[in-house]
Amino acid sequence: MFRRVALIIFYDKQGRILLQNRKEISKYGEEWGYFGGGIEEGETPEEALIRETKEELNFDLKKYTFIGIIKTEDQRGIIERHVFISPLPNMKLFDQREGKSMQLFSLDEAKKVKSVFGDDQVIKKLEQMEFPPPKPFKPLTSF
Repeated sequence: MFRRVALIIFYDKQGRILLQNRKEISKYGEEWGYFGGGIEEGETPEEALIRETKEELNFDLKKYTFIGIIKTEDQRGIIERHVFISPLPNMKLFDQREGKSMQLFSLDEAKKVKSVFGDDQVIKKLEQMEFPPPKPFKPLTSF
């Protein structure tokens, strides 16, 4: 199976990232994960990103930067993650509609949580960048 997903990584000024508590909606035993989801047929990664952010957080995402594609393979098949980052807005603007809760984690803390296979690769790529990114931000385009 081949699956394409679009993920949004919200980050704060301290470089912490926002993760979704997935314990009650887990498909693969994960407890934490990124916001985002599957790219539907005929949909661009950006369109999927905006749609998924609206579905999961009832938030109209406007400011985001594409940082690259991460491909992993496991028993589920090949997963192609289109990864975007965005400065964290006021969390009061979020109305979480999927997952139990959300929480900010440092990259070191995020590496220790139980997540879907391959999600750790996203953190490794963030560590390769200057993170949180400076302003103005020059995206890392190749992985």
